[in-house]
Amino acid sequence: MNRADRLHHILRLFTAEKPLWTVEEASVALDVSLSTAYRQFGALVRSGLLDAVEGSSAYVLGPAIIELDRNIRLSDPLIIMARPAMRWLADQAPVSCTVLLCRLYRDRVMCIHQEEKPGEVGEVSYERGRLMPLSLGAPSKMILAQLPPRRLTSMIASLEAEATTPAFDSEAFRRQLAEIRKQGYCITYGEVDPGIVGVATPLTAPRRGIVASLGVACFGSPDEISLVRVRALLTATSETIKASVTYQ
Repeated sequence: MNRADRLHHILRLFTAEKPLWTVEEASVALDVSLSTAYRQFGALVRSGLLDAVEGSSAYVLGPAIIELDRNIRLSDPLIIMARPAMRWLADQAPVSCTVLLCRLYRDRVMCIHQEEKPGEVGEVSYERGRLMPLSLGAPSKMILAQLPPRRLTSMIASLEAEATTPAFDSEAFRRQLAEIRKQGYCITYGEVDPGIVGVATPLTAPRRGIVASLGVACFGSPDEISLVRVRALLTATSETIKASVTYQ
């Protein structure tokens, strides 16, 4: 493991569930010597990626994280090209909703941008920057359905290894993904958040190395006519974004 990987592993210790870490705790969690952990924490503090908590031996994520977050929101080509189209979709949608741009990150799905319908805000688990499971939710399933066979097999093997009760049926899941890929969209009902209908379409640009999906989290139990309209708007918006990404 190189130095960059070791520093990254330290940063990934800091979560919403445990935002404060001491050097000693990190040393145990990462199975490294205390002296090594001190050196690594020192490097991260000097770069602004970690910050010491005054009056404590603990550390939290530093202000450089906020700076990097702003930079990526202003410079990521996919976000830049998708933002106006997503804003249009949120405005045109016939239901209260949040529009979600999600992409594959490691072995999870991450929302990297979202737009909400003005004046109609609901809560959705697909928050920007939050890692989501692969097997639940329209945005995640739509991404999985686009993967080439070898990579999909690897992902499904990981899901089987992580599965708890009830048992994960890999063959049934494969059939579901094949149907999603064939129809070109995915609809889920309350899989991640109770009462929310998720609709997603593919947003993959192989030449740019992008495996993503565009989704709409619909609030308030929308009727079938509204969902058909959402799906049509979503498909048109996805095509607009894909064209922009492909030809840039």
